[in-house]
Amino acid sequence: MIKTHLIPAIAFALTLTISGCYYDSEEELYPGSSSCDTANVTYSASVAPVFAANCNSCHSGNAPSGNIRTDNYSSIVTNITRIRGAINHESGFMAMPQNSAKLSVCDLDKIDIWIRQGMPDN
Repeated sequence: MIKTHLIPAIAFALTLTISGCYYDSEEELYPGSSSCDTANVTYSASVAPVFAANCNSCHSGNAPSGNIRTDNYSSIVTNITRIRGAINHESGFMAMPQNSAKLSVCDLDKIDIWIRQGMPDN
């Protein structure tokens, strides 16, 4: 039988044990340490692959989710304010990708750099 004065100590020990079991993202722990190449950001080599990997499964074709297509340049440019708000999980926008983690800092940086460059179709 466990003595009642030991219950708080056991609960504390279990809490420490359970809370110590999680995985950290290297990118979150050490920002800037990963190999994120943002030197030559282009739509075709940097931005389109991010959308293809994370968005196009729901946002393409004749009936895209939210009426936003991410599988073509002109639709992305037309909807960039909504897209940027959603992928950055900003207030007032539905967080995307839906039911998934936020895009990586590297991917978000590439998209922001491309936007700052004037969203060239390159």
